[in-house]
Amino acid sequence: MAPLSAVTLSLKMGPLAVRPVPAVLAQAFESATVTEAVGARSGFQLSFSFSKTSPIATDLLPSGYFEPMTRAMLVATLRGTPVVLADGPIRRQDMTASTKPGEWKLTLTGEDMGGYMNIVDLTGVPFPAMPPFAQVAMMLTKYMPLGVMPVTIPDPFSSASSPTDSYPHQQGTDYEYAEKLAKDAGYDWYVTCGPTPGMNTAYWGPPVRVGMMQPALTIDMDQASNIDSMSFSADGNAAVLPIGFVKVANFSVPVPVPDVGILKPPLSRRPMLPNRTRMMGTDRLKLPDVLKTLLGGAGGTDPVTATGSMDLTRYGAPLSARKLVGVRGAGAAHDGVWFCRSVTHTLSRGSWKQAFQLSRDGFGSLVGRVAV
Repeated sequence: MAPLSAVTLSLKMGPLAVRPVPAVLAQAFESATVTEAVGARSGFQLSFSFSKTSPIATDLLPSGYFEPMTRAMLVATLRGTPVVLADGPIRRQDMTASTKPGEWKLTLTGEDMGGYMNIVDLTGVPFPAMPPFAQVAMMLTKYMPLGVMPVTIPDPFSSASSPTDSYPHQQGTDYEYAEKLAKDAGYDWYVTCGPTPGMNTAYWGPPVRVGMMQPALTIDMDQASNIDSMSFSADGNAAVLPIGFVKVANFSVPVPVPDVGILKPPLSRRPMLPNRTRMMGTDRLKLPDVLKTLLGGAGGTDPVTATGSMDLTRYGAPLSARKLVGVRGAGAAHDGVWFCRSVTHTLSRGSWKQAFQLSRDGFGSLVGRVAV
């Protein structure tokens, strides 16, 4: 659909099961933008250019082919390997008519598969004797026919209450309730495309900043450079130390909570010191609830960030959000391992570019070298 060296794009649509779009729509493709970010819903936007007499205007639009909640899937095949960039419902369509021949525009805006989980308000559905992770797993089973595979990790400080005493009830839609439970536990909650076309992963669990590193982003190293630009910032307002209170012999004892965990180790040699504190009202809670609240409050924002852009033909592979990536050539203060918070793909015929945002806890590298 839009060749780029060894890369081709394919677009599929359908009510729930998708199939390749008509050739006239593939030929009208102009550009696509796909965004994936921590703490936000993933989304996509597809743009098409056509004429007044095109079957898009005379047949597809009148027949409701692009109606909201229609599923759209955008797949890029890179050197024979398919990479799912977007998969989810269309939520909005915009059409612009023009007096110039062949310049009518159609823009489709959509989101990830979580959009199907955010339709029906199921407030009041009971979950007797079920801890939060089991509640989320139960809710997600209804989306497995759509190719959504749930991954839920138990919260170490939660427990199931006796059904004879009280039990939790759902609040809002499935997506909203899973998001609330994740926030209470200090967990991440998101839906990602893949790993294969038609499959999606719904993750509810602790933030993960370990594992395989993506190829290094290289700046100002002559022929080895693979990005266009990169800038760095350090925000003192983001360096916050949460302080909770625990009852000891009827006295409230303050407990500082460093933002470090088994799956969230420090990424820098010199972390930024907190510039301020945040008090958390935990002195009247039971110990398991105190630990749960403290864990949730520790998930702050990394104070050091980096933003940049690159052309995929130079980097060689799509950069993924929510994974680690190396940086080199940016100086001793900023080289090393970073966490990729967001990526934005911008695709058109013959072009595939990415903008990205990275973050970590401070300055300096903990490793001597990064994967290239």
